[in-house]
Amino acid sequence: MISAFANPYKVCLVIPAGRRRYLEGLIPRLLKEPGWQTMQIWLNTVDTNDLEYLHGLPLLDPRIELVEPPEFPPKGSETIGQFFRHCVDPETVYIRLDDDVCWIEPGLIARLSTFRIAHPEPFLVTPVVVNNAICSFLLQTFGRLSLPGYMMTPNCLDPVTWGSPEFAEMLHRMFVEHARRGNVDHFKLPDIPIAVNRFSINCISWFGREFAKFGGAVPYGIEEEWLSAIKPTLMGGYNQLCGSAVIAHFAFYTQRAHLETTDLLAAYRAV
Repeated sequence: MISAFANPYKVCLVIPAGRRRYLEGLIPRLLKEPGWQTMQIWLNTVDTNDLEYLHGLPLLDPRIELVEPPEFPPKGSETIGQFFRHCVDPETVYIRLDDDVCWIEPGLIARLSTFRIAHPEPFLVTPVVVNNAICSFLLQTFGRLSLPGYMMTPNCLDPVTWGSPEFAEMLHRMFVEHARRGNVDHFKLPDIPIAVNRFSINCISWFGREFAKFGGAVPYGIEEEWLSAIKPTLMGGYNQLCGSAVIAHFAFYTQRAHLETTDLLAAYRAV
């Protein structure tokens, strides 16, 4: 394993942004994390309140850079793919986090970037993501989740692990309780390859040199499908789960209306 303190690469954090109500919890946590040099905030919103907040972020830390949409006006997840053309520096490892990542394990950035550098073969690397369909399936498969009555599949649009807000709340509360006890290791898994299968890219890491080979050009509107399944398959490659790193992702749009009525965001910030 390569030491995080001897990384031959720069580490750039990337956040498609953004919703202020989530970022106000995530950004302070990231600013305390060691192991990164720059942060790109992708301005993928037209909400004036959110934009006002985003434009103030570089004042918090000079490492933060705002990135304007290079071609298409912001339209939610459909326009995220256009920003990857800014992430092709061959000497940089990139770590992208959704703006509603609501908890990260201390030391996550250094651990994930170190794993990424030590495992150059996979196209993408992802940590264990609490509230992510394929990760929930793996947590059940390896005996970390015991929820009678819930049958989970590795389908990223699984009706339970992606579609059920009640399941998401149950999972979050279970995880928060483990985190409060200092027992996050319960959610760690073996390092597992992922191939020919789309997964939700709530947190991914890649080499700039690999994305430079196609200029970071991601087809419009199918960013997740293309990056997680189509591109690595065309390459004859695969992706990789880094089972020793854990984050929590708040909500898919199918879950958000319900979860935002709960106290879960406050509970995560209190952990």
